Amino acid sequence: MDTIESQLAVRNKCDQLQKSIKELYDWEADIKKAESARAEANEEILPPVRSDEKAMKEFSVQESAHAEKQDQGTDKEQIAKAERFKEIGNKQCKLGNYLSAIDLYTQAIETYTACATYYTNRALCYMNIERYDDCLEDCNAAIAKDPNCIKAYYRRMQAYERLGENSKALAECRKILELSKDEKEMNTAKKDMARIEKRLKGQASSPAPVTGNKGNNEQNPTLLLIKQEADKYKELGNKLLAKKDYVTAEKHYTHAISLFDNEAIYYTNRSLCYWNLKDYDKCLADCNKAIQLDDSYFRPYYRRMQVRELRGAYQGALEDCRKFIELNKDEKQKATAEKDMVRLERLLKSEQPAKQSFVWNELKKNAKRIEFVQKPPHMRSRKPLKRIHIADVPPLVQAPKAIPQGGITKRQTIPDAIIDQMFNNNTGERLTVPEEKTNLEHLFPAHSNKLKNMFSPPTTPSDKPKSFPSSEAPIPSISRDLQNIGVKATEIKTASFVGPETKPSDKMEKDKINHENQGLNEAAKKQKDPAKMTDVNLSIPKSTAQFYTTWSGLNEDLRYQYLKLMKNAPLSKLLGASLSNQMLGEILYILKKHFIANQIDVTNIMRGVAENECISILALMLNNEDRNAVEVLLTYMQGQHLKQEELQRIRSKLLV
Repeated sequence: MDTIESQLAVRNKCDQLQKSIKELYDWEADIKKAESARAEANEEILPPVRSDEKAMKEFSVQESAHAEKQDQGTDKEQIAKAERFKEIGNKQCKLGNYLSAIDLYTQAIETYTACATYYTNRALCYMNIERYDDCLEDCNAAIAKDPNCIKAYYRRMQAYERLGENSKALAECRKILELSKDEKEMNTAKKDMARIEKRLKGQASSPAPVTGNKGNNEQNPTLLLIKQEADKYKELGNKLLAKKDYVTAEKHYTHAISLFDNEAIYYTNRSLCYWNLKDYDKCLADCNKAIQLDDSYFRPYYRRMQVRELRGAYQGALEDCRKFIELNKDEKQKATAEKDMVRLERLLKSEQPAKQSFVWNELKKNAKRIEFVQKPPHMRSRKPLKRIHIADVPPLVQAPKAIPQGGITKRQTIPDAIIDQMFNNNTGERLTVPEEKTNLEHLFPAHSNKLKNMFSPPTTPSDKPKSFPSSEAPIPSISRDLQNIGVKATEIKTASFVGPETKPSDKMEKDKINHENQGLNEAAKKQKDPAKMTDVNLSIPKSTAQFYTTWSGLNEDLRYQYLKLMKNAPLSKLLGASLSNQMLGEILYILKKHFIANQIDVTNIMRGVAENECISILALMLNNEDRNAVEVLLTYMQGQHLKQEELQRIRSKLLV
């Protein structure tokens, strides 16, 4: 046995030794693998011996290839990063955030400077914010990077045109036609070139504008430059007018008029903006000014015709329409104006002009139609309707009234509450009905104290207890009825009153109800004056009804004590489905004012309020004071080492 055990021990040790040696080999293999991976990542090539010329040449070739590969990898990373900046900049540019787009394009250019697209995109942003010098600088840089960049030439042409350098803009159009092979780009360049050539011809053939002296027709180079600058803003306004951006277009036309106020076209174009903005007073004033400057210009007549027709001045509108047909040479526009003239003649002959209500609405430029607002129930006012006193105004001279026979009778006034009941109306007034005293003594015998406590009205210690007749004395009402029948009083005295038979179980239930009613009546009497409540025994309520009954009769200090008792009670069950918006505000007010001042934990109470089944609706009806109280309580709860998850849950329930 010793030999077998020794052989087994040797075998086990051999297995352990083999396992250890294998782990060593595996560790060595892992180390070599890691070193080879690190060497491949670094790609460090050791130089050969300098005496070997062939090896040195190969080493130099490998080094140059390695450097080119590293440069290509770096360029790819930079390009990818710059493209991300460019994409975000494009989104900002589409949204009209040109300053943010400029910053993003600048970051793209700083990351990778060899791309001309970044410069052209930034040039577009500069042009949209009217920084034309920066736009030209970026266009020049883009052309230096890529001489065939069509967008750079087009942006530079637009900048030259807006700066008033039409000859340079024309040269850029010709350069685009020379380089571009796209039909769409060539057609756009041809249209722009035709427009610029027309402007150049107009500038060459147009006379100098008239200054303060009407007889002076000599050309004034200063006024020509001012006119060119005003034309730039007019062109900007025309583009915005085509995009239906009437507010910005009106600003550009106003700027053009401030530079050069003797051009009728500026006023006519601005009147179109005012027409679309429904500012008809300014539209009419601009039309009159344009006609005053150039009475042969036909467009302001048609616009003034529209305003006059809208305001019901059909005779003046008809005269403007005839003048428009007389001056205009376009047959299509003439045909449209002739139809308008027929309509105006028909309106002028008709006794009742059409669309008078529409005309009245359009007279006021800032008038808005106010629709009926249907509010949901929780947003309606809780205040009662106010009754408006309506009285007949007596005439100055009154005829003498005939006195009825039998003397003057005074009419009694009908209370308003009765009128409200007749017409099913509610104005908050109530009819004061006198209380009728009930006497239930004839329904039960004098010795039945249980029935007396059950049916008689509640009494207070200050009230004197009612005296009930003895069993020997007859009940007055019964004796009176029996005497009418013919029964004598002596027979009534000897007759015994037989009441309904009651079971013992019914008596026990009635006794229980009687005691509960007596307790509620006494509590109600005590709660009538909460300010005088000082010695009140408060306890944790056992039901929702008990909680609400006790709460409604307490003052502020006692409510604080009452809530303090329930800080560890299941408040979510006690509140129930009867929690109202007013009571929720009272609870939040007590917690904010008293609990925080006395450093009392409010976590359980706030959790119970948040777990209420009606809190999703009540949270929508919280006013600003209640929301402020919730914020203060949540801030106070953060210092009580409450978990953020539960704090966030309470916040989401109360602050919708």
